[in-house]
Amino acid sequence: MRLSVIRCPSPALRRRERGNSLVLAMVVLAALGTLSSLTVVSVQGGLATMGNDRFHAIAVYAAESGGAAAMDFLRANVNLTTGWKNYISPSNANPPQPNLPGNNQTSGAPGNLFSSDMQGWYSVQILNNRTDSGYATGDDNDKRVVIRSTGYGPNGAVAVIEWEITAQNVTGMGRPCSVYAQRNESEDDSGRNDCLGTINTGDTTTFRPGG
Repeated sequence: MRLSVIRCPSPALRRRERGNSLVLAMVVLAALGTLSSLTVVSVQGGLATMGNDRFHAIAVYAAESGGAAAMDFLRANVNLTTGWKNYISPSNANPPQPNLPGNNQTSGAPGNLFSSDMQGWYSVQILNNRTDSGYATGDDNDKRVVIRSTGYGPNGAVAVIEWEITAQNVTGMGRPCSVYAQRNESEDDSGRNDCLGTINTGDTTTFRPGG
């Protein structure tokens, strides 16, 4: 006859095993919780980056819009003798802000030209170029000025763009075209003169291949 002895684990051993399992489960849950937190932080960071890019794009668009409004205004208000003397100040100490459509009209103001959901606006100043012989006295002797347009977007986004424009060869009102800031344009009258608008008798422009 063969006798077999079956030994049952003691209660203390079973308690130790249950304790080890509980500790392991807590470690796993803690690790999963940490990974979840890292994932949430990563997603939130990505959304914030996309939001900032959009806000900056709105500020740039607002600045460009202010520049376009200023070009249209100055094109129609150039004096054939004194240039833009009425819109500059001596040494640019107190740059004038012309009465442009939408100028300094914050988001939601009646004169703001953008939709309310865009939350954009612009502020435009006219500066005399430093090489002008009349810079210190506030005279526009070379008929050349700088448009500085500051665009504002949501969440404090700001963009500043400057254009230098000239009216040296102007023979009538509404003829000057911006320079240096246009696409594919590296010097006066080269590249594309997009702002000429409707071509009338007497309007001229020069295109230099590869300019």
